[in-house]
Amino acid sequence: MSPRKNEKIQEIRDTRQHDLKEAAIVLFGTKGYAATKISDITNKAEQSHGLFYHYFKSKEDLYVTVILELLTVLIDTVDQAEEKHNSPLKQLEWLTEATHSGSLRDGVHRHILIMQALYSDYLTQEVKEEIVEKYRFMVERIEHIIIKGQIAEEFIEGDAEELAVYHLSLVHGLLLTNARKISPIKVSAEKVLRQLKRHPEQGDDQ
Repeated sequence: MSPRKNEKIQEIRDTRQHDLKEAAIVLFGTKGYAATKISDITNKAEQSHGLFYHYFKSKEDLYVTVILELLTVLIDTVDQAEEKHNSPLKQLEWLTEATHSGSLRDGVHRHILIMQALYSDYLTQEVKEEIVEKYRFMVERIEHIIIKGQIAEEFIEGDAEELAVYHLSLVHGLLLTNARKISPIKVSAEKVLRQLKRHPEQGDDQ
């Protein structure tokens, strides 16, 4: 078989696997893990039920794969923020804007999926620990940016891990609020970071 034909076959396989993952993200995010069947995923991805097992051992295998990949993307996004800007404040501004860019629906599904996995009772303890560890690493990356910002006097003083959790909670909360479309707002990175930003005329506790 020629290299070109091999590449074409691999491209088709990659596309099919990607479609299954994307369908899973939407269904797991809207219906939940337990209520989602493999047939739901294959139907949405417009693929045969049998083909599913060419790429994943089980529904749980697909679920864990998607969760770990989503967390990897979030960590990579933090890396990009640090590469694009020297200022910790600018890094968090860029990261906040990147989080709210693109499809809002997709962002919500991804966020819900990660939160579900962190508190799931249907995954093995080993898998849950792996997911929690990866999420904790992402929090540590944000914490690292905040520490640098505190040294540069861009951010208020305080426990950096706690501030990182506050920041992530606000960003995710805004994402979910806008998804409900009750009172959608245009997310402003400047407003999101207002509670973290240090102002010379203010004390650190303000």
